[in-house]
Amino acid sequence: MILQKSKILAQYLYILDIFFIILAFFVAYLTGRILDPLFLGHGLYRINDYLWLIFPVAVIWYILLYLFGMHSNISNIGIKKEAVKSFELTAIAIILIYGMLFMFKITYISRLFIGYFAVYGFSFLIVSNYIGRNLARRFKRRGYSYRTILIVSDDGNSGRIEKTIKANEYLGLKIAGIMEKNGIADVPDFVLKNPVDEVIFDINGEDINKIKDLTLLLEEEGITVKILTDIIPFKYSKIAFERVGDLPMLSFYTAPEDEVLLVVKRFMDIIGATIGIVIFSIPALIIAILIKASTKEPVLYKSKRVGLHGRLFTFYKFTTMVESSNALREELMKKYSSSGIELRIKDDPRLTFIGKILRRASLNEIPQFYNVLRGDMSLVGPRPPMPDEVAKYTLSQRRRLSMKPGITCLWQVSGRNELSFEDKVALDLKYIDNWSLKLDFIILLKTIPAVVFAKGAM
Repeated sequence: MILQKSKILAQYLYILDIFFIILAFFVAYLTGRILDPLFLGHGLYRINDYLWLIFPVAVIWYILLYLFGMHSNISNIGIKKEAVKSFELTAIAIILIYGMLFMFKITYISRLFIGYFAVYGFSFLIVSNYIGRNLARRFKRRGYSYRTILIVSDDGNSGRIEKTIKANEYLGLKIAGIMEKNGIADVPDFVLKNPVDEVIFDINGEDINKIKDLTLLLEEEGITVKILTDIIPFKYSKIAFERVGDLPMLSFYTAPEDEVLLVVKRFMDIIGATIGIVIFSIPALIIAILIKASTKEPVLYKSKRVGLHGRLFTFYKFTTMVESSNALREELMKKYSSSGIELRIKDDPRLTFIGKILRRASLNEIPQFYNVLRGDMSLVGPRPPMPDEVAKYTLSQRRRLSMKPGITCLWQVSGRNELSFEDKVALDLKYIDNWSLKLDFIILLKTIPAVVFAKGAM
């Protein structure tokens, strides 16, 4: 399969990258041995005291290479984009290494050495990408592990498949021949006389019945059959084939369905929520005391929110509004809500004095770590709406509910409440359509300055 070959090639290239990163590590150490006495007045410790760092460095880089999808589509990424990707990856890796050294209070590792390593790591990663890409193409051009493909297409429509295959030459794809659909009867004879690994059918939905017998014949010969899926029009869906018992099914899905990555996301949620609860336990206690001392309202505000695919759950926040806030909401909606769905007001009259401070610093959201632990929410995802808001959604807006809601999201790091409701929906859908663990990680990192500087907060 093309996707499997791409993943296997990516693993080889990850190994090559790790080799160059380890090489960068030793070059950085050598540089430090030479330059540190000039800048610091003393040299680095012995190499033996640094060798243990290679393992966590290799693990961090491998995980980031995977999360960034560094070699998932090397045919289409340009040199400039590749350099930006390498820089982002290196920057995050160095931050994680610094964080690890700080957490475990390892002070003898020279910070200047880490700086050298950052420069060499970035440079060597670009070199590794260049060498890996060219090696892959060279091996495939010499005939290593080629897969030959026969294209059966509507009249004159084979060009787009031919162009795509040539662009993915690094995967070892080679066109064995091209036939128009009126020559389908000649396919069995062609595959008998020529080495063919795969047959790709690019035909109209009306012609599916015409190739049934042919696909069974190709199956008997062990030849892979692929059918272009634009015979069924979907705007956003990704497609997967699966079997449920003896039932073969084509799945069309818009939200992420990769069970492995979703398990990793859930694991990150549990770890992140646990850390959040520990870090904010004392601030939460102080906030609870302040709320109790300044208002008759309960410390925690509970409301029903809409979660994944319309599931209702109990949502927790620190109380920030007066008792009559619900009664005022409808009146304020009519006056201030342009969308008729969402209400965002600067200097909201329903907020208490403590509530304004908590909202400004986003500290009222702390109890949602409990929602994350329960599994109702995630650290990152579209914000959970109220049932009466969802009742006013259009069909396309309901697609926001196709992922578990989150404490932070793409629009919260892109302007927050300065954005219109329509802009927020667009960003939520962009997040869903482009979701990856890397994107979650970037949003979490960007959330920190967004909260600290209260950009777009009300």
